Amino acid sequence: MKPVAKHCLLIVDDEPNVCDSVHDLLRREFRVLKANSAQEGYRIMQEEEVHIVMSDQRMSQITGVELLAKVKSKYPQAVRMLFTGFADLESIIAAINQGHIFGFLKKPWQPEELEGAVRLAAEEYDRLTEAAREREELLNVIGSLQQRVTALESQVQRLGGPETTH
Repeated sequence: MKPVAKHCLLIVDDEPNVCDSVHDLLRREFRVLKANSAQEGYRIMQEEEVHIVMSDQRMSQITGVELLAKVKSKYPQAVRMLFTGFADLESIIAAINQGHIFGFLKKPWQPEELEGAVRLAAEEYDRLTEAAREREELLNVIGSLQQRVTALESQVQRLGGPETTH
């Protein structure tokens, strides 16, 4: 039996020690990638299949909200999380409205709080992935049924049956 692959978490923070501590805490349960800038994080997103993106709000070039909004437009399946040491209301509102953030954490966090939040994000990723797979299956079934209806309508018309209208 093939072992279940770990979810991939990308942590984006311009403080390397934050990336390192998240990596050390979660590496047994998740595949943790680290980026020390938004640009580096976005580059990693282009090269790796990332399931969860966790970004600091306050970084030098762009904010975490701006990064996560950009990630959402290109990688909508990735579950997005934001954290900051400065829990100002504007950041939280922008995070929810612009980046469609799944979770918001305040620095400093407790290890159990971080682990629990990332586990919930992984469950959300699995739920979204399964919903997308089911949607694709349903669209295929609908397409197949539409083809069968068209074929049956053609057959009815050839046999001289009643006219069908749509």
